[in-house]
Amino acid sequence: MVGSGGDKYRSFLADKEGHETQWRHGGPPQYDLVNKLFEQERTKVWGEGSLEEVVQNAVKSWEMEFSHKTRLGDFKTIDPQKFKLLVNGKKGISAEETLKIGSYNALLKNSNLGKELQLYRAEEESFESSHEAFASAFPRGFAWEVISVFSGPPVIVFKFRHWGHFEGTFKGHSPTGEAVELFGLGVLKVVDENLKVEEVEVYYDPADLIGGLFKGESLSSDAQTSQVSGPSQGSCPFSM
Repeated sequence: MVGSGGDKYRSFLADKEGHETQWRHGGPPQYDLVNKLFEQERTKVWGEGSLEEVVQNAVKSWEMEFSHKTRLGDFKTIDPQKFKLLVNGKKGISAEETLKIGSYNALLKNSNLGKELQLYRAEEESFESSHEAFASAFPRGFAWEVISVFSGPPVIVFKFRHWGHFEGTFKGHSPTGEAVELFGLGVLKVVDENLKVEEVEVYYDPADLIGGLFKGESLSSDAQTSQVSGPSQGSCPFSM
């Protein structure tokens, strides 16, 4: 859903005078649904201006740009020339590739999931198909919070929690209504006091995400085609 911009957890949703951002869906996204889920079910409420709140909002802004902006020149949260995303110690992915394949596929690429969970193959999914699949599964969004911060800039190390409710279909599987939750460790290497990122490392177990989405019964092809889904507000593996 497209809104006018402005969000209490995310920066850079509004254009400065004389600059027009290229938005994926024509304008800034709205995050009302996932913000509501976040506020209702978060386990931590950080003080305004605390390091934990600053890091939490910085990651939400970073995720917003990769999910909703289509031109790296419009990004304010990263250094596009130096940026690398590394997941579970695998080879780093550039800003250009992350933007092309989408954050879901970037986080699930080369994840070495067991055979029973390989019904989702990141290498076969596009940006659009991946976001549609997870938006369908999590109609209220996939919320994200910082659990703790172990070190401040320039190398920020933190623990995070990521969760949603499996209330829509996913890859031909019916919803269970259950919560899907994962925990992980993140490392941000930043270049300035505004926390502009040049490298992100993420460590988590992909089975915690994918495993919960294949618990539902398989749907018939007729049932699958009858399901109509649209993009969820702020739905994405980081900062949803």
